[in-house]
Amino acid sequence: MLVFVMLSAIAFPQSPPVPYSVKADRLGETIAEWTANNPGFVKCPNYAIDDMYGSSVDPKLMYCLTHSREDGQDLTYAESPVLLETAWFYRDSLYKVEMTFLSQAGLTDVIAGLKRKFGKGVGRETTRTQNSFGVRSEQKRLTWTNTISTLQLSYSTASNEFPHLTFTFNALNKELTHGAKSTERARPLSDM
Repeated sequence: MLVFVMLSAIAFPQSPPVPYSVKADRLGETIAEWTANNPGFVKCPNYAIDDMYGSSVDPKLMYCLTHSREDGQDLTYAESPVLLETAWFYRDSLYKVEMTFLSQAGLTDVIAGLKRKFGKGVGRETTRTQNSFGVRSEQKRLTWTNTISTLQLSYSTASNEFPHLTFTFNALNKELTHGAKSTERARPLSDM
């Protein structure tokens, strides 16, 4: 029996994880591939996020406003209405997709859909807060990962906050974050 199990593991190696996908978009795809999948996107300014002198933001970072309910585009994710969707690119590759939901009404459907598509999450974090009027709420974050991509759903029990879903391509995010930290550390020395 043990020999059969070992031979099965050798004969059928598991395939490496692939980047997460969001509807028709796959983390790591090029801007050209993304544009072909999103012909009706709202705007995609062709400039860096922060062009100010001394910025720690890498000039190879770009964002596209994919869908906006304010512009009359109806988008849903797991049947829950999306207020805003943004695609982030680094070095011409999709490295992050962010969605802000219109309300918390469909949040249970979103969580159930994420569990069906991505399996059991790897992290659940709850932070209790209280505002200056004494109103208490909880900030919750659910996390999924397949080692090359990370997915986080953040929401609050406060009624005036919008749930937020973020898909991130880990290697590009790490490279971008490391570059920003290196620039930030070098900045004080450059004006001495």
